[in-house]
Amino acid sequence: MKSRSAVVAAFTVLAATSLLTACGGAVPQAAGSGASTETYDKIASAAPDQQRAEAAKAAKAEGNTLSLYTSMTADIVGPISKAFTKDTGVKVEVFRGNSETVLQRISQESQARRAGADVVETNFAEMDALSKQGVLAKFDGASRDKLDATVKFPDWSATRLNIFHPAWNTDLIKPGQEPTSWEDLAKPEYKGKITLEISDADWYANVTTYWLGHGKSQAEVDALWKKIAANSKAAKGHTTMMQFLTAGQTAMEAMNYTYITERAKEQGAPVAYLPASGRSTVPAFPRPNGVGLIKGAAHPGAAWLFYDWMLNEGQKVIVDLHLSPSTKVPGDKSLDGLTLAPFAIEALTDKKADWDAKYDALLRGADNLEK
Repeated sequence: MKSRSAVVAAFTVLAATSLLTACGGAVPQAAGSGASTETYDKIASAAPDQQRAEAAKAAKAEGNTLSLYTSMTADIVGPISKAFTKDTGVKVEVFRGNSETVLQRISQESQARRAGADVVETNFAEMDALSKQGVLAKFDGASRDKLDATVKFPDWSATRLNIFHPAWNTDLIKPGQEPTSWEDLAKPEYKGKITLEISDADWYANVTTYWLGHGKSQAEVDALWKKIAANSKAAKGHTTMMQFLTAGQTAMEAMNYTYITERAKEQGAPVAYLPASGRSTVPAFPRPNGVGLIKGAAHPGAAWLFYDWMLNEGQKVIVDLHLSPSTKVPGDKSLDGLTLAPFAIEALTDKKADWDAKYDALLRGADNLEK
């Protein structure tokens, strides 16, 4: 099969081209880093209970418009944008693509000193990359104070958690046949039944780090991954994978985000990520996805307002969409039945490129589901 890097590159180019066309291809001229910094500083200097009002005032002066770059799927970003506009009066213009495309476009615009985005919301690895590039502006809102240290980063804040866990078709994987550990994916009875996603290097890093931290040798870990790859086919995109699973074209996904599985189940699909007992023993890894302000934003007041809203009212919207919020929200059941394990933040922050290369090499041992 094609390597992961080659396929991702192809999808990135296609996605960028289609999104540029959808957005008219125009990149709005930013207000300038000085002007946006002045706005952020003015909001930060206000009393905590007056910061939101100061941001709303600035947003109104900017025309109540916001440019959001995000990797949230359309069925997620649509309701979030609508709720934000309803609460604040700020109209949201969305550039949506996969996380690699979002990172690429913001990086290119930053190098050209033309900030097309006011605010970004995407995956952990891409937010970390943007932070290292110095693209993100500091947010000094009081709403960050309620965040746990595990979801609060120097230049950005987690808004939601994507939970890594296997998923299966309940017509094809009967009760008692579900995996009870990540090691189970290497079992011979799963031969040809598993799907791997080609960009899931962060999942691969988390499982590997977990195994090594719980007594396995590198040789034992390598042997498990070799067996898992031999059991698997590869596909692009978690939503696409869920469509295959729902249709019965595949029996199991080595990993999909629990919210995608839950949403499909609610729509009547024969899928699950929890066994019949309602309690999984597979360690589930919660990946932080978050929001950050863009330096030189054309609409810094609106950007600050969106960031703050996502950590407050937006958290309830996230729960309503069956995603896992980064804060405690009444009525949230997205983590029920799961056994959570720490997300491998340091491993992915320090050696992301190494994990990408290793996962790419692993996928060479898997077939291509879409060929």
